[in-house]
Amino acid sequence: MCPEELEVSPTQIKVLSDPSRLRILTMLFEHEASITGLARALGLTPATVHHHVTRLRQAGLIRPTRQETRGNLVETYYEMPAKGIDSSKVWDELKDEDKVAYRIAVLGMLKGMINASLMAIHDRGTVEWDVGRLFMYRLPYRRDVIQQVGEIVEGAQRQLERLEAKHAAGGVASEDAEAPHVTVVMTILPA
Repeated sequence: MCPEELEVSPTQIKVLSDPSRLRILTMLFEHEASITGLARALGLTPATVHHHVTRLRQAGLIRPTRQETRGNLVETYYEMPAKGIDSSKVWDELKDEDKVAYRIAVLGMLKGMINASLMAIHDRGTVEWDVGRLFMYRLPYRRDVIQQVGEIVEGAQRQLERLEAKHAAGGVASEDAEAPHVTVVMTILPA
């Protein structure tokens, strides 16, 4: 079955109403991973990740791909089998409280990524995630900070224009629905 033929159920959306499950799913979107690898990357216990992986498996959102034996430990790897599913069709079927829970989970996932980034930024200047790269800059609050932020935004805009030009040079029209997309989130947060 190709992704266009798969149906998303309200139950699957409800399972994703947890920030940790959303983060696990985003990690498995790019490549397979084991419970130990997910736990290490997320800073959670293997038992907690096992619980979330079980719920994602039961909902049919992930599947096991292979097993590796290391000593006495058998490590199962998981992947996200369907990546092009449109869940908007079931949105209207959800109860309001489920919609709120899902939105809060998405915000919680983003907050968790930002918090982890802020902690790691002291060790490295850039935080890289399995699903992209997050740049964080800590600037002193002075009058010239707005100019510095403007320069950062302009630099990001130039990078996006280069990506668009590279994409256009590849012969794929920007309006093509099948073309890959990039999501850019820029925010200014007080330290």
